[in-house]
Amino acid sequence: MLAQDGKEKLNAVISKLNSLDTFRATVTINGGLTGVLSYKNPYQLHVRLNDGRIISANGKVLWFYSPDSSLSGKQDLKGGTGGLGGLLSGYENVTVSGKTFRLTSSTKKINEIILIVSDNDIPRVIKMKRDDEEVTEISFSGIATNIGLGTSLFNFQPPTNSQIVENPLNQKE
Repeated sequence: MLAQDGKEKLNAVISKLNSLDTFRATVTINGGLTGVLSYKNPYQLHVRLNDGRIISANGKVLWFYSPDSSLSGKQDLKGGTGGLGGLLSGYENVTVSGKTFRLTSSTKKINEIILIVSDNDIPRVIKMKRDDEEVTEISFSGIATNIGLGTSLFNFQPPTNSQIVENPLNQKE
């Protein structure tokens, strides 16, 4: 299929996601780790994993919390692109076969994404391959859209005994 046609179909999927007020699903990461992902437009995210870790964003601040280490990462989100649309944008090559999209780029840190969507263009599987060959696969099940999700869910407050690391994604290795 022509790359332009693939990009147009991908834009239709991104538009569908952007039209949703809220989204909740059970996620499975690499076939093992599970959790519940909640999303509210624009760019509010809350993921509670079965091991107690939490990822939460209110559009301004992204939190990563690990109860095992009692560490909380607090990342300023200013200037970032958000949501799944941000993740899927900017790929030079987009091909589609049925409900499976393949996005590739030689310049992005995630140089390949395989996206499988349902008949109504909701993501079912996202498989991301980084330039170092590491692969992360996230599958979505039990999807509910446009349900009531309160704003407080997305305003994470780390436990008082948690050590806070400011802007960990800006750190040099």
